[in-house]
Amino acid sequence: MTIEKFVESNDILTDAWALVRRLQRDGYLFFRGLFPRAEVLQLRRSILEICHEAGWLKKVSSLMDGVTDHAPVLEGEPVWEPVYEKVQKLESFHRLKLHPNVQTLMERIFDEPVVCLPMTIARIAFPMDNERATQPHQDWLYVQGSSETISCWAPLGDVPEEVGGLMVLRGSHKSGFLIPRRAPGPGGNTVAVDPTLPWAATDYRAGDVLLFKSLTIHGARPNQTPDRLRLSIDFRYTGISHSISEGWLKPHFNWRGPQFSWDNLDKDWKDASLRRYWERIPNLKTCPHEHRVYAKD
Repeated sequence: MTIEKFVESNDILTDAWALVRRLQRDGYLFFRGLFPRAEVLQLRRSILEICHEAGWLKKVSSLMDGVTDHAPVLEGEPVWEPVYEKVQKLESFHRLKLHPNVQTLMERIFDEPVVCLPMTIARIAFPMDNERATQPHQDWLYVQGSSETISCWAPLGDVPEEVGGLMVLRGSHKSGFLIPRRAPGPGGNTVAVDPTLPWAATDYRAGDVLLFKSLTIHGARPNQTPDRLRLSIDFRYTGISHSISEGWLKPHFNWRGPQFSWDNLDKDWKDASLRRYWERIPNLKTCPHEHRVYAKD
């Protein structure tokens, strides 16, 4: 597979028209250092401390290297659940997505006030075979609501090529919504990939942010290292005039029980403005989440 380098968009960061035009052309925008590196690395440390407590890290290694000698733990497995609950309880994890650098960028793109969807997702990817990595897919299947909603992905630490990271199929959003089929890996769905379109990716650094349209096909590059965890965060934005799926007002994995409810996750947060911020947004537009569009077994 040939993978081209991302077009970096820091040069048009303040040019709304250029941002929208490039996003419509490529289906993605990539920025170096949009988040403060120090904040990203502090969040990385907090998550790795949770992983260390769970016994997922190699004892003689430096914490921030994220070196593991533990058998791969897959998202959704019983042993994964208490670790993920602790990650979701981190106030800093939910605060990062609301950083003004990203908020301001989104307001330029949407040309109106924006809403950051409450559901925030962490990925803790062990080295594993390609069959269990995130398969090529479109986010609208899971996010729903407005088709103009923008997905954002950020590495929690430096992610060189051999550690993997996200890749996008440039221009694939122009094909519209594609019928999914069942596949292994997180999400459990994949779509047909147009072989004439190029994949794009990069070596990521802490602070970088990749954003893409909800119909842009993307997937995970394999973690080819024998012992490095890959940490990342993903979240979504949409304009205030757009609709949001009711399911995305809840925490990630809320369907697994009360441990993934806001009542449990945010009860110890000190920042009152962060807690249930969406409930203070007037005239928030919501719509039901439709499960019938998911792939059938």
